[in-house]
Amino acid sequence: MPKELKKRGRRAEKQRQEADGHDGPPSKKRRVEEPASSFAVNGDAGDDFITFGQEQDNDEHNDQQTTFYGLLTEEEQGYYANVNNKISANDFEDDEDRANFVEAVHRESAGKEIKVASSQSSSRYLETIIRLSTANQLRSLFLAFLQDLDYLVQHRFGSHCCETLFLESAKHVVTKSKSTEDGNTLFENLFLEAAEKLQTNIGYLLTERFASHTVRVLLLVLSGQPLQDAAAKETVGSRKKGKPDYAQRSEADSTEVRKVPISFKKARRDLMSAAVSGLDSNYLRALATSPTGNPVLQLLLRLELSENDEKGQESHVVLQKLIPDQSFEPESDSSKFVSSLVYDSTGAYLVQALVRYLPGKSFKRMYKNLFKDRIGKLAKNEIASYVAISIFERVGKDDLAHALEALVPEVPGLVERNRLAVVRTLIERCSVRGVDLLRMHETLAQTYGDGAVARLQKMLKLEEMAATTSKKGEEKKEEKISVDLQGSLLAQSMLRTSQLCDLVQESILAQPDSMLLQLAKSPVASRVIQVALTSEKSSSKFLRQIVPKFNGMVSDLALDASGSHVVDALWVATNGSHFMKERVAQALQSNESRLRDSIYGRTVWKNWHMDLYQRRPREWQATAKGLDHESPQDSESKPKKSAIELARERYVQKQSKNHQPHGPANTVQASA
Repeated sequence: MPKELKKRGRRAEKQRQEADGHDGPPSKKRRVEEPASSFAVNGDAGDDFITFGQEQDNDEHNDQQTTFYGLLTEEEQGYYANVNNKISANDFEDDEDRANFVEAVHRESAGKEIKVASSQSSSRYLETIIRLSTANQLRSLFLAFLQDLDYLVQHRFGSHCCETLFLESAKHVVTKSKSTEDGNTLFENLFLEAAEKLQTNIGYLLTERFASHTVRVLLLVLSGQPLQDAAAKETVGSRKKGKPDYAQRSEADSTEVRKVPISFKKARRDLMSAAVSGLDSNYLRALATSPTGNPVLQLLLRLELSENDEKGQESHVVLQKLIPDQSFEPESDSSKFVSSLVYDSTGAYLVQALVRYLPGKSFKRMYKNLFKDRIGKLAKNEIASYVAISIFERVGKDDLAHALEALVPEVPGLVERNRLAVVRTLIERCSVRGVDLLRMHETLAQTYGDGAVARLQKMLKLEEMAATTSKKGEEKKEEKISVDLQGSLLAQSMLRTSQLCDLVQESILAQPDSMLLQLAKSPVASRVIQVALTSEKSSSKFLRQIVPKFNGMVSDLALDASGSHVVDALWVATNGSHFMKERVAQALQSNESRLRDSIYGRTVWKNWHMDLYQRRPREWQATAKGLDHESPQDSESKPKKSAIELARERYVQKQSKNHQPHGPANTVQASA
């Protein structure tokens, strides 16, 4: 049927509006009337947005979204750009100068914190300032953000500032209420107020494009879980957001379980309860395949299952709604639901979370009924293989032996498709559990070939790269190689396993000197050489054969970014063979001038204690043989004792000698 002839353009649209009875001008955004139970969805949420089902006033939400705090002037934008340049360049005399500079920036930002956080460029600079701020400065900024926290957490740029503020403020939370100075508010109260403000719209915020990250960070802070471990980064952080170089965060502290006030536990439970209280099982399962809802479920399951509660399974509200039947019978709805997620690119992450955090009894039933008989098929699939890896990390020795028998016939196909992460994880877990890897040894030997020279090259997928050209256009005759990362990781795992290390060791020994030099200079392949030299599974016979192969190339390797680490590994490899260590030291001494002119050479010179080798050879020999329990660096780092301290030590030693009983005298007295 021919279509109706229509005119395009704004004038034609206006004529049609007037013909339909619309007198006013056409608006750019048409608002569709919906029932009272509908939800206001932000335009940035995307087509895959799924709300948590909590009702809210559409008019109020639209008014909130239209809140405008103004734009920064060009002078203000230039000011914050200069602030960022000064901090990035670290152009400060000392720490006090930097602290005064940060304080001046906070004074300049007073009263316009939300406007700065909403700026596309200046919000990044504000994150830098937050990481360098003191407790009082963070407290003032926190109070400013609380004025309109709902707006900031949903803002594209302000949400990142809120995340950084929560993470940095979490360091200053105390477990016991202490009296504050100058009337300052405790960080505990600030976090509780933030949770109370967000609890009203928590169902919408958890699946909102920008607010979901910030709310997940808040839940982690309230739970006391580590903020920088692998599980937190998977469920909280965005993959596109990298960590800046200027981040002044202690990774050692952030990966440990934190002590939080008791009030945080109640606040977190209230947030989680408000999010899922009005949801049924079907609606909650729909979030499993949502790119925004899936991380939410992962975090909720992790927090719920990792908490030791007296109520036990009664407190597992999310788990009970997501998987009502935890017996995992083959024909149950729970089994069908989990099986449908295994091969889904998004849902597989939720299955991994279930494998990691499910209680022991529930996991055993799930593994027995769903995964045990088809573990080989899971390992062959590109998506389900990650579920198989998580299973290998949790099951016991008997289940690992069963998985090994099922997976060994699939190894050639996995190697051909470069699915080496499954093989590597299975080898590592079997080595930890003490499972026999004889069949894996035979299969890998057949897969990579019997030729020792070609075995390592095939494992690393070595390919020679074209010669690079210099800035002047002249060709360099440097030969570089391309190395596969997964193959390198597999070779390292084999070197750490007593039953498989000989396959890689034989291949390393069989390599020509030119190829061994290229491997040692490759950023990826040099890791294999380092593990071969430092692994506990490397026998003394292998080390006596491999170390002399580097004698003629020590100086060249010491000047290379990757090769210098190989030279450092030779210090460990030559333990017990002092003449080999002296030969390497002589090679380094003969190229002293070249090493001192290179940043990598100076590092090698320091790690090999070459200054001690030249000035005090006897002390160097004692250090090389391991006779001294204290390295020269440790002795130099310790503060020297004063004269009065040395005199006190001599006095104590003299007094102890005078009060010691004499053996012969005591014997005479006893006989008398």
